[in-house]
Amino acid sequence: MSSMPAPPQTPRPLPVRLSPSRAKDFLQCPQLFYYKTILGLPTPSSIPMAKGTLAHTAFERLFDHTKEERRDPATALAYVEPGWEVMVNPFAQRDDVAPDSPEARIRNKEHLWVGELDEESWEFAQAHSRAEEYRALMAKGSPEEAKFLKDTADIVENYFSIERPWNFDPEARELHLEAESLGVTLHGFIDRLDRYTTSTGEERWVISDYKTGKVHQPRFADDAFFQLKVYAVLLKLVEGVTAHKLRLLYVSAQQPDAVQELLVDDAILESTQRKMVQIWNEMKASKAEDMWEAKKGPLCNWCHFKPQCPAFTSSKR
Repeated sequence: MSSMPAPPQTPRPLPVRLSPSRAKDFLQCPQLFYYKTILGLPTPSSIPMAKGTLAHTAFERLFDHTKEERRDPATALAYVEPGWEVMVNPFAQRDDVAPDSPEARIRNKEHLWVGELDEESWEFAQAHSRAEEYRALMAKGSPEEAKFLKDTADIVENYFSIERPWNFDPEARELHLEAESLGVTLHGFIDRLDRYTTSTGEERWVISDYKTGKVHQPRFADDAFFQLKVYAVLLKLVEGVTAHKLRLLYVSAQQPDAVQELLVDDAILESTQRKMVQIWNEMKASKAEDMWEAKKGPLCNWCHFKPQCPAFTSSKR
């Protein structure tokens, strides 16, 4: 069991923008949303989370390379160990890192060089805080770290059995979109946006998201695609185009289960917009009444805030 979270801080107002992840927190348990967003209590990193972050770095940087270079899994694998180095030591002197090396490419993208970020900024503090959490997960040079890096490398290499990244160029990566929808401002980051033209000349857009966890069971498909449905809404609002398909790429899995797809239509977009508005209105009602329901469920066993949750303690807020 994880340690007791920090004492409650001064409650914050509702965020001015609603992301799919915050909406899912509220759907899962309003009390969880209260702890994470209203009180701003931190949730510690974990090895699976760190593995996902590191694998995402390799997938994103892979597409910095030419199509020919993307044929070789070694191109993506070259980012695993340097990516972990950046995660645990977020700021480095330029003279200490070989120019155009995988580590330099990562640092250039994230501006993670000594002197590039204001040391009083939130971004600087967050980078150091995350690095401390990552370092606490395993000792440098330990068998645990070696296993972590090998497991991540296996995930990255397995991706090449799922897609052929040398056959296409993404339209965008880590694309941030923000727009107002029926009175609520939505925003989110799309892992990868693809565009292609069919044999009949029709242009189609595809939203793809990398997942390092287990493939979702069919009965949980709506929940699994929820985030991507919101991205499809945002794509329509911002770019004026309707995504043809949503794709979840389970990079640890084998074909045919590794790629899960959902076709998009107007009904999905409209129902997703209505759902986000409903969530936003329920958030506002909870904030106005200072009432945050604690929903018990299977995920409670993995919740960092369980030791102080009123659903599991006799004391109330």
